[in-house]
Amino acid sequence: MPPTSRSSPSRDRGSAGSVRPLVALVALTVAGSALALGGVHARVVALIAPLAFAAAALALRREQERKGSVSLALPAIVATALAAYTLLQAVPLPVALLERIAPSNADVWARALLPFGEAGPRFASLSLDPGATVVEALKWSSYAAIFTASAAVSARRGAATGVATVFLSALAVALVTVVHGLAGSTEVYGFYTPSAPLPPWHVGPLINPNTLAGYLNLGALAGMGLVLMHEPVAPRWLVAAGVAFLVAVDVTSASRGGVIALILGVLLLVLLLRIRAARRGGSGGGAEPSLRWLLGAALLGGALLASLGGTRDTWFELYDKNLDKLSMVLWALPVLREHPIFGIGRGAFESVFPAYRSSPGHVVFAYVENFPAQWLVEWGAPVALAALVLFAWSLAPSRLGALRSRLAASAFAGVVVVLLQNLADLSLEIPAVCYALAVVLGSLWGDRARSRPSRAFAAKAPGRLARLAPAVALVVGLVLAALSLALGHPEVSAERDLIRRKLEATNLADPASHDVLERELHAAMRRHPAEPYFPLIGGLAAYQGKRERALPWLQRTLERGHVNGRAHLLLAQVLASRGARRQALLELRIAASQDSSLVGPAGVFAARISRDFDELLGAAPEGKAGVPMLDELAVQARNLGRAELAARLDAEAITRNPGARGPRVRAAEVVLDALAKGTCDDRERCAREIEAHAAALEAAHPGDFVAERIRAQRLVLEGKSEEAEARLAARCVLVKERASCLRARVEIASRVPGVSRIDAASKDLLAATCLSASACAEAAGFLARIREGRGDTGSALTFFARAAREEPTEARWMALADAASRAGAHAQAADALERAAQKGGMTEVLRKRIAEERAKALGVH
Repeated sequence: MPPTSRSSPSRDRGSAGSVRPLVALVALTVAGSALALGGVHARVVALIAPLAFAAAALALRREQERKGSVSLALPAIVATALAAYTLLQAVPLPVALLERIAPSNADVWARALLPFGEAGPRFASLSLDPGATVVEALKWSSYAAIFTASAAVSARRGAATGVATVFLSALAVALVTVVHGLAGSTEVYGFYTPSAPLPPWHVGPLINPNTLAGYLNLGALAGMGLVLMHEPVAPRWLVAAGVAFLVAVDVTSASRGGVIALILGVLLLVLLLRIRAARRGGSGGGAEPSLRWLLGAALLGGALLASLGGTRDTWFELYDKNLDKLSMVLWALPVLREHPIFGIGRGAFESVFPAYRSSPGHVVFAYVENFPAQWLVEWGAPVALAALVLFAWSLAPSRLGALRSRLAASAFAGVVVVLLQNLADLSLEIPAVCYALAVVLGSLWGDRARSRPSRAFAAKAPGRLARLAPAVALVVGLVLAALSLALGHPEVSAERDLIRRKLEATNLADPASHDVLERELHAAMRRHPAEPYFPLIGGLAAYQGKRERALPWLQRTLERGHVNGRAHLLLAQVLASRGARRQALLELRIAASQDSSLVGPAGVFAARISRDFDELLGAAPEGKAGVPMLDELAVQARNLGRAELAARLDAEAITRNPGARGPRVRAAEVVLDALAKGTCDDRERCAREIEAHAAALEAAHPGDFVAERIRAQRLVLEGKSEEAEARLAARCVLVKERASCLRARVEIASRVPGVSRIDAASKDLLAATCLSASACAEAAGFLARIREGRGDTGSALTFFARAAREEPTEARWMALADAASRAGAHAQAADALERAAQKGGMTEVLRKRIAEERAKALGVH
């Protein structure tokens, strides 16, 4: 424990009282940022950051009153310098100067407004997203403020106050996340809808599982330090229970990096405690056996809670072996190559990176997922490398007193864990995580400085500046917050949504409305000159509004996003409207190869503009990669009644990939249809062809049932329905898609005379699907239709009734009523109609029909 103060008791009480407002401000900043959607959005940051500046101003004023001078710790100075440089990145410069010092940045600005026929602005910033850069300047200055305030609290009270603040904040985040999970909420706090659907137990203030795991890891290790303290600030068992809870929520977050980092953190803590004990001549890892058992029980309890609360998806995500994200650090190289000295501007990565992305798909990358790489591309190599070196030197374990106490060792391990995780799972871009880190680091710094002030690296301000420092800190912070509110909102992600909604609400046939949309796009492209989405919307509006200026928009969006399947799809539509059919089909090929989700719409459009087999081949990527497109083209050709063209496309797909599922199934169905209609000249040859298709499917998809279904259909045509049903029943036990297989089995069983086979198949289907009410109702409705097709009206009504009970919607009750009426069960039909009226409202038509069914039930016609 640190040495006790030599001040008098009365002075100690007064000093403690004077520190209370500072503690409250720090706690509000940390907890507020963590709970307010992680402090991600510019408005939230601008509202929370002033608390950090108020805390720093209060801390500086206390120090100035007590010592007559003000000193700033080296880490706070580095963070402040980074904030100042970041702000400079957002300052508009003459374009001529920008061209000399950062030609790639200047080129982006110069071409930003080309779709409007305008030259670039005369003044432009180093940053390619200046609003986001201003917000980053606010973040970094607030991190320096929180560090300063936390160091001041720790210098008076010790590190326990700051560490406990982070622990309690992590508990609050974990608790709110669990409450959202228990409620099955899809919205954070019931009003914020994440831009992408989230799995269960992922909805909460920190919606990214990696960010959540990083925050909880820091909180869990902080809690371990509180348990290990010689004089704990709370009952050890209570803190240990909190640690167990954090570990459980951490695991259920399903962050692989987070769970691995937590394990490494515990191992690092054990190592630090052993080193500390060895230096002091002790043993046992630096902690009493009872405390080691208590922490072990907390970790084990957390793991058990996670096993009880984790879902199948949780374990699937944790066991996922995909390590593609580790290669993302290499993606930064081309960005750094073009912007080596001054970077692209802090916070600009999300809108700039599409120009360098080479991976397929329609996805937005906000970060590099590696914090040194993120700093390099956004600040530039000189500043980023200097920042890394200065932080590593000033926050070395010896300067933070990592071995000074068990609490310090635990807190330091928590910091290392977060930094390690941020080499692959970036969460340092989220203010909530950085505020918590700043509190822990500041607490360790202040605790170390009060015991050995001679070893504290700090810069003292002269007397006059010392008196002004508190006011300057507060004013600068408020000005930055105001600038962030004015310039940093909306962020590029929010502006994409705004522009999309504006497009949906605009009558593009109206020139005035179209011009309003273009003005919105003009403003957005001035704020985010490198973003490819806005010119894409401009091109779409021009095309749908039947204007002639779609191509300049598409040229700009493809300049800023080379892998842009949607732009190529739109370009295909523009080219086709101008009669350039072959070029349009080539653009469809590029669209399908860059974004697999566009295969469907690209195939629909290709089949609409061409009927020629050779031309359609131009829309499919080369080799095996083109099979999905050929599959879709065949489906569309069949839907348009072009059976011969569809057969050729299927044959081409099978040639490229003999195991192609869709083409093989359709080819087999063609032969099965010929057998059924008696148009096959050689039935043995047709049977061999069917078996060849089935064998190819079985070899390519060993866990599927489609091959056995094709064989079963052939056996049915040969009059061997019982054998067909038995073979399919045996197969359904082994396949992953059991419900689909059982449906096919029911269809085959309906061909078998008698009811024993279909009853058994129906029972198995319901057992496999009745895991939810809607799935059970769907299966029961399917069985009802099968039974009705067999003429088994009694069983059909039973299944229709079950479907309505499982999912009592208007449509289900109407289906039961219609079936009952057809079967002559008019009383049951009338009852079902009344139930339908309760769901959808009574209408005159419905009332009349109920009366008719009642009359028929009574024998009145």
